[in-house]
Amino acid sequence: MFKSKLTLAAAAACALVGLNAPAMAGDGPVDEVRLGIYDHNSSLFASRHETSNPDINAEILFKAPSWLEWMAQPRINLGANINTGNGTSIAYTGLTWDYNFTEAWFIEGSFGGAIHNGETDKQTASKLDLGCRVMFHENASLGYRVTANSSVMLTVDHMSNASLCSPNPGLTDIGIRYGYTF
Repeated sequence: MFKSKLTLAAAAACALVGLNAPAMAGDGPVDEVRLGIYDHNSSLFASRHETSNPDINAEILFKAPSWLEWMAQPRINLGANINTGNGTSIAYTGLTWDYNFTEAWFIEGSFGGAIHNGETDKQTASKLDLGCRVMFHENASLGYRVTANSSVMLTVDHMSNASLCSPNPGLTDIGIRYGYTF
């Protein structure tokens, strides 16, 4: 029951954010919205133990708050990776830092926490035993700004419990995202 409620809540949050983002942008708190597709539990990093159905990624980035200046002005993120099959879906939040190589090329890293609807006490044919419900979440992107407002990113997205509970197989996705900056 909790698993389907989490997936539904993550999907509803992404839809709400997507529909309200233009109204929140400009002088509002929203800096950027993103949408992407990920290879779920990618076999590029380990043997695939979950579904091969892709994840849909939706993320909103808020403008860097002045009270985080001491941390090199990260933006706060809020997002979800929603599996299109019966694999694990996640909702996450954290901090995102950017570094611009040129006006067009940039790299980015994020760190924070996530909650998932996967298994925590057994592995099934379609879901890993992730050990605990609340996890660490991080991702890294290589991006290219197509225009002043549009960018595309190659992203590696990872969730793990850092061995705070057992087991700790982690879940790693890789994919591409489109970002629109206001």
